Amino acid sequence: MTHEQMLFWMLAFLRSSGLLLLTPVFSGKNIPVPIRIGIAGFLAYSVGGYVPMQTALPGDVATLIVAALHEFLIGLLMGIAVRLTFYAIEMAGQIISTEMGLVMSSQIDPLSQNQSSPVGTALFYLGSLLFLISGAHHMVFAAFVRSFEIAPPGGSSGAQNAGDIFVQATGNIFLIALQISGPLLAINFVITLAFAILGKAAPGINAFAESFSVRILAGLVVLGLTLGLTAHVVLSQFAQAPELMLRLIP
Repeated sequence: MTHEQMLFWMLAFLRSSGLLLLTPVFSGKNIPVPIRIGIAGFLAYSVGGYVPMQTALPGDVATLIVAALHEFLIGLLMGIAVRLTFYAIEMAGQIISTEMGLVMSSQIDPLSQNQSSPVGTALFYLGSLLFLISGAHHMVFAAFVRSFEIAPPGGSSGAQNAGDIFVQATGNIFLIALQISGPLLAINFVITLAFAILGKAAPGINAFAESFSVRILAGLVVLGLTLGLTAHVVLSQFAQAPELMLRLIP
């Protein structure tokens, strides 16, 4: 391996490390760090066989440090592009748990090591399963290889409006979360309105306390009936993630 090939592999390794640092499933705490490093190294090694070196690599230390930070930043942004869908799933799970009255039963998610509600954890596992069985991780890795054609190591990158695209993509989190939790919001509004009328008609009944069991039961039923819709929304976002990865290259 020549000196130029070694530098190319190191820069590609930094980009793949930034990608795997935030990519769902592969960035989980239950996956050992040596395995993630091995996957990042294998991705960097595979890129060398598909993408030729199109630009001159850095020759001095200062330029090499700047190029290394730039490659790691590109990897992080591409990882965030995939992670945004899971942020929306976690937000939807928090909204659904609040509407069902399960927000107090929070627990630690073993994958993200964050405090999460039972519904949020279930939706996170659903998203992780869909991410693997739909082949979305293959599309992510293919977009990673494609990124070296758009922004080769040591060369200038493409998109000039990456900041605007990032703001628009992060704002889309709220739209996706609302699409997933929309049916639960609607049924909770109907139940709240019904028990409000019941409380006015029969003041002796504690309508507020009696509504909790109905909310949980109706929420679980509606959640089970809308899992197909949730999967459709999540899969459509996974299909758009590779394009967003390439558009976020600064």
